[in-house]
Amino acid sequence: MQNSHIEVRHLRLVVAISSEGNVTRAAGKLHLSQSAVSHQLLDLERDLGMRLFDRVGKRMVPTIAGARMVVDASRVLVELAELERRVAEQRPDARIPFRITASCFMSYSWLPTALAHFGEKRPNVELDIVLEATRRALPALIADEVDLAIVTEPPRDETYACAELAVSELVAIASPDHQVIARCKKGTLRWSALHDCELLVFDIADPDLVRLDRAIRESHRAHTGERLAAPLQVRKIPVTDALLALVRTGRGVGIVDRWAVGPSNRAIRVLPLAPRASRTFHAVWRAANPRRLPVDELVAVIKRAGVRAIRSAPRRPTA
Repeated sequence: MQNSHIEVRHLRLVVAISSEGNVTRAAGKLHLSQSAVSHQLLDLERDLGMRLFDRVGKRMVPTIAGARMVVDASRVLVELAELERRVAEQRPDARIPFRITASCFMSYSWLPTALAHFGEKRPNVELDIVLEATRRALPALIADEVDLAIVTEPPRDETYACAELAVSELVAIASPDHQVIARCKKGTLRWSALHDCELLVFDIADPDLVRLDRAIRESHRAHTGERLAAPLQVRKIPVTDALLALVRTGRGVGIVDRWAVGPSNRAIRVLPLAPRASRTFHAVWRAANPRRLPVDELVAVIKRAGVRAIRSAPRRPTA
């Protein structure tokens, strides 16, 4: 132990093996070969004089000492990244990185314009859109992979600050000749009318999918007295233009926020749903704001853009 030392690469190594569960996936995450990761782990365990992982089946499971090292390594890596950012920000020509993500980022057609407007106002801030975190926006914020997340379910934790951005009504959209159009009564479509349709949704979070499933099943039971046993046909389409194109060609019924339709999509029928349903979007960030990011300014810009998008969306049924 006298000649042993722990380097930053060792911290990343144990965290990667612990999170990925095996050496092969850890190697991919670290951009190393499998043999290089195995040798690094063996060398580290030899220097420390103890095992850090046990192989249980196909998984690498931390020992007691390994688990302790994973916890401490995770903390040190976060602190090191914060230190690196703070030092980099002291350069005279430095731009402050501001990492943001949003659940199903591509469904906010108005958001890139809002971010560009903010960038013009604050050229010293470098907005970094973390697209790979869109399916795990809140976990990414908790893991300090992003500085601000737009979500529909904010955390109930005083560690995080939250601001409501917009409340968007959910609507069904279909082509004029789709069979679901005939089921629209008095300007609205009951959720139960969707039970046998192929439903097109954005790459929304699992809680939103659960609510969608529940709304259709409860409506079906309320109006037929029967329990809907068959699974729903739900297809995730991550890009707005692709989803709208499928709807226009009659290849499904979209369930989207009203703002996703836009005033120019006249070949699509907008069907308000009954009972009415909506989603509330929130911006969430660390309350301490340790890097003193201009969060309030960015949130204000996004909120104004969201409100404008809702106001410009079709307000009356087009069926």
